[in-house]
Amino acid sequence: MTEARTTLTFLHTGNPTGLKFFVEHGDSRCLFDFGREHAPGRALFSLGLRPRLGRELADLVAAGEAPAVEGVYAGEPWDGRTSVFISHMHLDHTALVRHLAPEAPLYYPAEMEPVRAGADSSGYLPWRRPVGTALADRETVTAGEIKVRLLAVDHDVPGSTGFLVSTPEAAIAFTGDCRRHGLHPELTAAFAQAVKGADLLIQEGVSLGYLPPIPAPPLLTEEEVIAELALAAAETKGLLVANCYGMNRERVAGLAAGCAAAGRKLLLEAEMAALAGWPGVLGDLEAVRADPRGHCLQLGFDSLPLLLDLQPPAGSVWIQCGGPPFGSFDPGSTVLEAWCARFGLELRTVNSSGHSRPGDIVRTVREVGPRVVLPVHTRAPEALVVVGVRSFLPQAGVTYRVADILSGAPTGSAPRGTHGRSGRSSPGSR
Repeated sequence: MTEARTTLTFLHTGNPTGLKFFVEHGDSRCLFDFGREHAPGRALFSLGLRPRLGRELADLVAAGEAPAVEGVYAGEPWDGRTSVFISHMHLDHTALVRHLAPEAPLYYPAEMEPVRAGADSSGYLPWRRPVGTALADRETVTAGEIKVRLLAVDHDVPGSTGFLVSTPEAAIAFTGDCRRHGLHPELTAAFAQAVKGADLLIQEGVSLGYLPPIPAPPLLTEEEVIAELALAAAETKGLLVANCYGMNRERVAGLAAGCAAAGRKLLLEAEMAALAGWPGVLGDLEAVRADPRGHCLQLGFDSLPLLLDLQPPAGSVWIQCGGPPFGSFDPGSTVLEAWCARFGLELRTVNSSGHSRPGDIVRTVREVGPRVVLPVHTRAPEALVVVGVRSFLPQAGVTYRVADILSGAPTGSAPRGTHGRSGRSSPGSR
């Protein structure tokens, strides 16, 4: 009888988004996150192109935007061994959850539930039925010989978590998406202490290798962003439009407080209001047209044509503060600029990333002190260099023995339960 071994398979390394991976030991398999890559203009289904009605999953798999794995999707037999864990609600971590087999155990942080329920009820992100199990922070789930413990981190959406995954062979920590410049840096610091000494650390690295535009915008904390939005609410002479993301409930609450202090009524589009849990929903535009100085609107990219009806007066401002388009890499940015220019809107960007800055990534790795760190969720994993900690750069679609990664001599193989995908050996270490 072959001895059970712990293996690690990345279905997508998150370059730069869409991270998802398996940890397996014996007959048990745990899947962490199940979203789609956000790549406007690069992904086949982007810029308004959608999978065909009634063929959504098949189209996504055929286009490479959903993994070709067996035993996890609705419409085919569940494999009886895969449990699914979600770190937070962002679409690059959850967009495929609707396609999960109803029998597969599904777990997510309890603090995430209000955003999940709002996304589901509004149609923004329909969720699987049954919805799964909401777990408290620091709660542990046992799946065969694998134990998974939730450990809260600070991100720009409520209820974000990292994980400590324990098997008979190894302790594997996964940061999830996290930061130390948000409103709750103590959560991320506590995560690092709780997983201290883990064998492997799967570390998010969105900011690694990032080259800011010239001139570079200031690096703001979440607190500073909220203060800037409040200042804009007070000083803008005309209509204030804030393109924020409803899942960032703390930012919406901060914007609302600033608007209230400035005598503005904050109104959000219906889906964003549901995500934010905000009662003010944008409806009839006449009140806004009559009193633009008394209002602040959340409008997304798709709502730019509303400017034709609003006819914002001189002194109006559009602030990009978390909603798409996300930057110059997004083709929508030039379109947004054109609309703002056409209507004389001053276009500003006031934002704070939900992801750790490079120095804080290094700090987390040092505090955890793993035997090996795996930088993922980044275009530049090779940019993570921490003295005294060996890095391993995994490839998607390859199954690695964790013991081999730890020994420094990993080889890869095709994972079990794939639809015709071939693996290949990869040294990966440096």
